[in-house]
Amino acid sequence: MTTRRKSGTGRAQKASQPPRASQPAKAALAADCTIAQAMAIKAQLAKVVSRPAAVTLDLASIRRIDTAGFQVLAAFVRERRAAGRGVEFQGASEAFSVTANLLGLGALFGTVTDDRLLRTPVAGRA
Repeated sequence: MTTRRKSGTGRAQKASQPPRASQPAKAALAADCTIAQAMAIKAQLAKVVSRPAAVTLDLASIRRIDTAGFQVLAAFVRERRAAGRGVEFQGASEAFSVTANLLGLGALFGTVTDDRLLRTPVAGRA
């Protein structure tokens, strides 16, 4: 149902409506996802955690992420999956993918394992 309101000219106009809960949601994460931003990330994700439709996390902008950032994201993903709700990932940045794989979280976030990480020489070894 569309609500209408009268404009100053007396004409009816469509009032803007917030997106429906059943529509897919997208959350774009900021460039820095560190302990300093953990509460802001948590607040951002809290707005979409209960949505019945799939939520897409846009990871393309992430340039720095630490274990606190991953902790917030992992809790969000696990909560959604435990409730039977979908979570999708879009555009994982190199910083995100490499760090997720180094921390053993690649499978949780569906990132592609970078085989170069397995072949990285250790200092002092040939």
